Amino acid sequence: MNIQVQCCGVVILLLIWYFSLRQRPVGLESEKLFLITMGVTSFCVIMDITSIVAIHNQGLLSDFLLSLICKTYIVSLIWVGYFGLIYASTDFISTRVERRKKNQIYTLIVLTGTILIYYLPIQYYLEGKVVYTYGPSCTTTYIFALLFVLVTLYKVGIRGREMNPKRRRAIVIWMIIWIIAAVTQFLNSNLLLVGFASVLGIVILFFELENPEANLDRETGAYNAHALGEYAKLSYEKREGFSAMLLALNDMSVMGSEKNTMQFDTTLRSVVRYAEKRKGVKVFKTLERELVFLTADQKRLQEVYQDVKDYIENFCDEKKGEGQGGVAPIYVLLPDSLLLGSVEELFLMLRHFRVGKRENPEENSILLDEEKIGHYKEKEESEALIRAAIEEDRVEVFYQPIYSTKQGRFTSAEALVRIRDVNGDMIPPGRFIPIAEKNGQVAKIGEIVFEKVCAFFRDNRLRECYGLEYVEVNLSVRQCEDANLAENYIRIMQKYGLEPSCINLEITESASIQTRKILLENMQTLIDYGVKFSLDDFGNGESNLNYIVDMPVSIVKFDRDMSQAYFANQKAKFVMEASMRMIHDMELEIVSEGVETKEQMDAIASMGIDYIQGYYFSKPLPEEEFLKFIRDANGR
Repeated sequence: MNIQVQCCGVVILLLIWYFSLRQRPVGLESEKLFLITMGVTSFCVIMDITSIVAIHNQGLLSDFLLSLICKTYIVSLIWVGYFGLIYASTDFISTRVERRKKNQIYTLIVLTGTILIYYLPIQYYLEGKVVYTYGPSCTTTYIFALLFVLVTLYKVGIRGREMNPKRRRAIVIWMIIWIIAAVTQFLNSNLLLVGFASVLGIVILFFELENPEANLDRETGAYNAHALGEYAKLSYEKREGFSAMLLALNDMSVMGSEKNTMQFDTTLRSVVRYAEKRKGVKVFKTLERELVFLTADQKRLQEVYQDVKDYIENFCDEKKGEGQGGVAPIYVLLPDSLLLGSVEELFLMLRHFRVGKRENPEENSILLDEEKIGHYKEKEESEALIRAAIEEDRVEVFYQPIYSTKQGRFTSAEALVRIRDVNGDMIPPGRFIPIAEKNGQVAKIGEIVFEKVCAFFRDNRLRECYGLEYVEVNLSVRQCEDANLAENYIRIMQKYGLEPSCINLEITESASIQTRKILLENMQTLIDYGVKFSLDDFGNGESNLNYIVDMPVSIVKFDRDMSQAYFANQKAKFVMEASMRMIHDMELEIVSEGVETKEQMDAIASMGIDYIQGYYFSKPLPEEEFLKFIRDANGR
């Protein structure tokens, strides 16, 4: 019976070898360790059969050769346990140095067991068809094999959360089968089950984890997204750089058509088949139905890029000739993966630039050099800094006083957002505001600023104690896109019991262009409530006159460039004077920003400008300094 069981094991292993080797490997560490483990297991089963045959024919063999064959078989059992432990450790989060040190310890243990098994005596039992070995050498085998099994189970149990759940489950089942077989064989020596238990473990690992088909995308034949993640992760762990190209195909046909979807998939399959014929390239398909090409170096990547580009152009020309739609490819090339620090950063960056290319498709390819990656990382750091500042209440409001030429005192101020880093250092607005505008964080920042302004105005009784009539608060483009803006701002003013006349909201040309309908609805609601509006940055666009006519604003702000140009250019002087007369004729007030000297202040005041704002009076100040400045300046 025993030899029949082992022969069945050999047949099973041959089938698994066939299915494993007929597909090309991805190159993952788990793949290599599985093949090694399967090789050792195959050797173990063959030696099991060989030892049974040798014992049956011991009269034809010398004692040394018989002992060598039987001991080699039982030695192979502990090596199966050793490689099972190494294979199980591939998922554990640790550095390669840590893993290497632990593997060295395991290697020392398995070598010690090997030496002891070969050194200690072994005995044989043969009666009819019942055959087995026993003695100190076999007992040592049980001890070391069970040691590896128990260590494997311990590590899987303690650090199982770090593992692929399927790998954890498969290894646990394998080890349990091994323990049951070992205990059964120890109690009943004529049942040789341990070798076959190793075969069952290989079967479980193959069908659960290491079937090469599991790493392939069925639609295209490329490696799938899971294989891409594992391959990239392994490369980063080894610090082995690679070059990558992401190919996104935009369907130019009418979306939703089954025929067009099939044509799109046909294009993907065709590109994959073509690329796989090129040497030195691995092709993966992402979850977003894009292709990623990996090569060993930048030179090969450029060759693959040109080959694929030419192929797609020719393929699309053929399809168009057949009256079918085409695709618009986007290429994102990364010459060196080590320019990035992790797999997560790699995928985020490729996606970021792919999305950017889809939004700006003038050029359909981009090469990610150190400069572009540096800008990307700076943007990511800034976004993280903004998020942290919002969560940790490090968003502050500074106030720049605004002087009334008619009243001869400061009657208002502009609220300006500031952010500090974790060390308390101020972050320049030019660093975080453009990024916050693009990713939508500015809407949250704007609401925080508005609430802080309302609380500041109420708590310090700015109107009664300091003579301030209102505070100007900027509205961002993203805020103007929010249909609930007016409702939220009214709620905040009511929360702090603030009169709506204490607030003046500044809008810009860009905000009103992109979201005019929603903006006008919000403006009218707030105006009906009692809030006034200013048009900011007049002179910094091409259509401001139309905005003054169309927008229900009470104040127009001349930007710094316009104010400064008044003193440097005669034509600009005429334009500013004409604009001032026109705006005043419409019964609107004017703020002139960017005034920096007494001469400039006197000249602008003499023109009849209503309000003056600039560094001549003060830079933007934090709350306490602002209150002191207004108290001293207004004599309050």
